[in-house]
Amino acid sequence: MHDIRLTRDEQTVPGNVLVITPMGKKVLRNDDEFDFDWHFQDVISPVVTETGMTPVRADSVYGPANVLDVVWRGIQQAEVCIVDFSCRTPNVAMEYMAAKLIGKRMIYLAQHADDIPSDVRGLRHIPYTPLYADMARMRAELRQQLEAVRLEPGQEMALIPLVTGGVTPARAQVVSVSAEFAVVRAVDGTLGVLSGEDVDWSRIVTDMARFCTVGEWLDGAFEMLPAGGTKYTLLSGQQNPWRRLEATQPAGHTFTGTVHSVRQAGVFVRVSGPVNGLVPRSSLPPGTELTPGSQVEVTVLSVESRRRRVTLALVQGGARGRGRPVVPLPSTGATSAGGPAGAATAGVTLHERLEGEVVKIAPEGQGGYVLLRVPGRERPVFLHCLAMSGQLRHDLNHDGIELGEILDVEVSSIDLRQNKVCVRDVEPEDEDTVAPEEDGAQGLPQAA
Repeated sequence: MHDIRLTRDEQTVPGNVLVITPMGKKVLRNDDEFDFDWHFQDVISPVVTETGMTPVRADSVYGPANVLDVVWRGIQQAEVCIVDFSCRTPNVAMEYMAAKLIGKRMIYLAQHADDIPSDVRGLRHIPYTPLYADMARMRAELRQQLEAVRLEPGQEMALIPLVTGGVTPARAQVVSVSAEFAVVRAVDGTLGVLSGEDVDWSRIVTDMARFCTVGEWLDGAFEMLPAGGTKYTLLSGQQNPWRRLEATQPAGHTFTGTVHSVRQAGVFVRVSGPVNGLVPRSSLPPGTELTPGSQVEVTVLSVESRRRRVTLALVQGGARGRGRPVVPLPSTGATSAGGPAGAATAGVTLHERLEGEVVKIAPEGQGGYVLLRVPGRERPVFLHCLAMSGQLRHDLNHDGIELGEILDVEVSSIDLRQNKVCVRDVEPEDEDTVAPEEDGAQGLPQAA
């Protein structure tokens, strides 16, 4: 068995809980036999799983045959360690010190307080015995501590800058792109894959071809994956808001929030940081009218971190106010000339930002425009190719725009005599958290 160097060369795997515990059956002080394998499988693992995390023991960590290498890899990858000092097992004490070395967040168990090594005695621990009542109490307290410890700020040893692992900030150029991912290459030739999950914490980009183009430069970082391989991410160094969100905004929590935007899918309400929650349009009471800036009382129905989606329900009578109302166009189609009052008869106002539904597409050579249906007007508004972003204009000419798609636009001119409204393509202020099948936003902001 060769020696290993206790230097940090593996990333933390979010959700991994390493259980450092005696293995197999051990004889307790009262000469009874206790099966620690059973304790891990039937007691600790279910509690960890109930919190949405993954229980791991050193014997299940993939790696070379050397036991120390495998244990060290498991410690590094753990987000939290559970240490059971029962029976004073030397291996447990050694693994505890290794985890302490790199600053892992830990929860301690022990059947007897003096099982804890004397040099660290005094640690707050969860006591338990084989008795059913004690085991049930330990399970409940372990769950509470797991949920609490994830909210504590981590202060772990940084990764060492090795070619075989770590995080390396790098500016990289897109060399190919598809709906699922983009391949990037740094100046030194390093290749990485950027997926829709590594672009924005508030949402998952479902079509990378709408986010970036071949030849574009991105500012991100290469990360080595625990299982091998390299990925590229734009989120390196940014705090994941979803862990705290699951704890502070659980299902059933009611709060007053601000409407961020109103889309075809429903009403988006600011929940926390960059994350917006969706009140589905189908769940809104008849006659409900909300606009950006409205204050509403909502209840959290679900938080889906993997899909980066929060579903909300509007509390009955929970609308606290409305934004600026939309003035509809008179059904006669009549127009009037001049002044602010005349502009109102167009159903929209100059420089107003709107969400328009595509009702007609004419590529360049056939007119080069898109017609959009917007709230407040019977007639569609006109979006010319010269008023489009480069990406949207490309989509116009390559079948990248679909009927029924929603585009973000701004009113650029109003002709009251002809009842014609022209708009220009704009980028949304920021993207909403939506399910992939509901995401049709255009003009995503590109990395500098």
